[in-house]
Amino acid sequence: MKRLLALVLVLGGILPAELRAETLNLLIWEKYIAPKILERWTIETGITVRQIYFDNGDERDRLLADPDSDIDLAILNENVTSLYSRNGKLVEVSDQTVPSAKNSVPRWRERCAGYALPYFWGTLGIVYRSDKITTPPTSWMDLLKPQNEFSGHIAMQTGYDDLLTPALIVGGSKVSSQDGPELKRAFEILAAQAPFVKTYDYVITSAQNVTYGKDLYMALAYSGDQFVLSDTTSFPWKYVLPKEGSVLWVDCLGVNANSKRRESAMRFLNFVNEPDVAAENAVYLSLPTTNAAAMPLLPEKMRNDPQIFPSEDVVSTSQFYEEYPASVVQLRKRIVSAVTSIHDAQ
Repeated sequence: MKRLLALVLVLGGILPAELRAETLNLLIWEKYIAPKILERWTIETGITVRQIYFDNGDERDRLLADPDSDIDLAILNENVTSLYSRNGKLVEVSDQTVPSAKNSVPRWRERCAGYALPYFWGTLGIVYRSDKITTPPTSWMDLLKPQNEFSGHIAMQTGYDDLLTPALIVGGSKVSSQDGPELKRAFEILAAQAPFVKTYDYVITSAQNVTYGKDLYMALAYSGDQFVLSDTTSFPWKYVLPKEGSVLWVDCLGVNANSKRRESAMRFLNFVNEPDVAAENAVYLSLPTTNAAAMPLLPEKMRNDPQIFPSEDVVSTSQFYEEYPASVVQLRKRIVSAVTSIHDAQ
């Protein structure tokens, strides 16, 4: 009788949720989570994770806004997390709803506004191929006004924060400047750089392009990208933090308030922030964990590597991005569009 009842439940499509196969849709940068972490999660829960990649913030926001994309979890920067939390687009995170949240370093957890958990943190800088560039870049100007021999070998990005950051810094402005004349000067610097740029696609994506990927020698990138690039391209990539300083970024992992699988998504959020899981993920990606309980589990060499964990001096002197009013966002987006149009017209 019990077997018959089980068969009826299966055929009727009302098998208990814990016994049904489920798939979570995770919106994430490419190569931003260890495959073994996902495998372990599926073994332990029976739930699979489908990764949906994005290359820039605009694409991420478009996918999150599309109800047909059916996103359950997403990687967000701290500013977007704060904005989405106020708009009711994320599920609130507390020590009660996500017990492993207590493991997060308060400094980084605060950046995620109580509606996501900090995933990783780092800096914005320059990656370069050491087999092509023997004298490492030291300044943002090495990227913004490169030597003629590197013309056509530069990759940038189209994010309205990241693209403008180097030009604002060398112009003596704050990275989150809302001042019209300062943004105009940044545009002029980027417009002058445009003829040297090969692509404005994110370097991890563009370096794998079969047509021109091998011709990229230097790029605007995030700390940690050098390890992914070296693994995926077979070329030796290194990372430098320019002497003028930079910005700190914090990526947050949050649950979409419209998720049809909210309970499982919250379980996954809790799972990823367990100390051993967070440590394994950090080691795989060579990125600085935001998890205090995971730190002792990392290899000592990794904990002491300034390429992975910047010094407290770097952290304390770096800037964070701030939120902008809609008018400033649109102005910044117009600058990005104008710069890429200049490039495309070459």
